[in-house]
Amino acid sequence: QIILKQNINIGLAVALDDGLIVPVVKDADKKGLGGIAQNTADLVERAKNKKLLPVDYEGGTFTVTNLGMFDIENFIAIINQPETAILAVGKIMKKSEIIDDEIKIQPMMNLTLSCDHRAIDGAVGAKFLQQMKQILEEPMTMLI
Repeated sequence: QIILKQNINIGLAVALDDGLIVPVVKDADKKGLGGIAQNTADLVERAKNKKLLPVDYEGGTFTVTNLGMFDIENFIAIINQPETAILAVGKIMKKSEIIDDEIKIQPMMNLTLSCDHRAIDGAVGAKFLQQMKQILEEPMTMLI
């Protein structure tokens, strides 16, 4: 059964010495960038100090996981059930790219979206990645 959630609760995978935990930014769509950043910093800090409560890691609807800090360029993340998708973020690397017939060095990173195709069509996932790419390449568009 597919359950449509009313809230957007983003899980953030946090690696600890004794395993992985996924605290959740609740109602992320109702918070500005500053609020999300502050909430994220608080959750990560409490995770590292083992001060999370069960309510802090329940109710996720989508997870973001980042292995870039471990020098990983790309990877495929496993979906946290009952969620239907997870975004894997790789490290930022400098790469050459041809822009206006000139070779330029650009910061690049790989994003990999894993979707449960019983709930999310691949084309919808591709459009999501396309929007993510546009936002990351032109972050000012988030403020418009």
